[in-house]
Amino acid sequence: MTTKKSLKSSFLLLAITLLVSCNQESKTPADSFTVSGNIKGLDTKYMSRSVYDSSGKRVTDSIFVKDGKFTYTAKINKAEHIIFWPNVERTIKRSGRGYYPAKSSQFAFIAKPGDHIVFEGEVTDFINAYPTGTKTNDDLTKINSKIFPLMNASVNYLLKKNKLEKEAPRFKIITDSIAKLDEEVIRLKSDFIKKNPTSEAAVWYLSDMMVRRQISNEEAVAIFNKFDKSLENFTYYKELASRVKGIESTLIGKTVPDFTSNKTIDGSDFTFSSLRGKYVLIDFWGVWCGPCVAEMPTVKEYADKYADKLTVLGINSGDSKEKMVNFLKEKGYDWQQVQSGKDTDNLVLKFNVAGFPTKFIIDPEGKIIQRYLGSGEKAFEKLDELLK
Repeated sequence: MTTKKSLKSSFLLLAITLLVSCNQESKTPADSFTVSGNIKGLDTKYMSRSVYDSSGKRVTDSIFVKDGKFTYTAKINKAEHIIFWPNVERTIKRSGRGYYPAKSSQFAFIAKPGDHIVFEGEVTDFINAYPTGTKTNDDLTKINSKIFPLMNASVNYLLKKNKLEKEAPRFKIITDSIAKLDEEVIRLKSDFIKKNPTSEAAVWYLSDMMVRRQISNEEAVAIFNKFDKSLENFTYYKELASRVKGIESTLIGKTVPDFTSNKTIDGSDFTFSSLRGKYVLIDFWGVWCGPCVAEMPTVKEYADKYADKLTVLGINSGDSKEKMVNFLKEKGYDWQQVQSGKDTDNLVLKFNVAGFPTKFIIDPEGKIIQRYLGSGEKAFEKLDELLK
């Protein structure tokens, strides 16, 4: 009898040991995140994620899927909003030869070191699946589960609208429907960020709304100032703080805060105040940005035409250094270039840039005369007015 009890105890101890061992093995490493799911309708062999390699090049990573199930682990050193493209054809919003990169067609989540995130839901003609497992992603699910169906309906209407002539009776009806859906999405996001001052997901959404110009600077600053101080170490809170500071420091008439950067073509230090004495045209651009590239011949024209009175400063964002340098050499664009970096080197945030191209005209004392978003036509007209 004693022997049987001993054997039972030994087997029980072994089972507990194996269980503990398995749990330890499945725990996400402290320098990584894991995301998994078992999603109905995810009939694809792999999903895709864009990442940057050590040289700054954008590359694609694959998340393999079998029978709707996936598990993916990757390194991470700070909070990051991540999306997976499902590669399920019915979720791709194709129009002609292109497609709309609809947010509702993505698996979206916020990962931090050590997180294990689990997706629940299904794939129909959009990603009706949402993340759980952390407080941040539980909050993200609260808002995304409300707005993704509306965003999907909006883009589906847009696809129908693209097939109609403007004179068609349904054209205006569909246009109005799209506008109402988009307005409701913005209202829901705005309501979410106002009602969740302790939520990291709300911080990310405020940042996203500012970039998309879905909220005024004044309202964004007011909401930001009400966020709980416990969020101060969150990556996107720090970025928001920098952008909010940039709103104030880049108002018309303000002197541009001096900065130094070694993210130049040759790696030497560049200091903004070294440009004092001439007018300065700051051009935020990227090789990836069609309108930016289209205007650069005109930028060169003005750099040459007013060489004795004007200095051009290009601030590149979104490209690897190699891609930027190769493009500039090929085109013969030889004015000063600096790349926007991360953290304290993030010039996009410091100048509160929310779209590309963005241009600033600075006077010889370093004060901001005007800023222009989108087409630079008015910026060039202003330069003619100032420098002729």
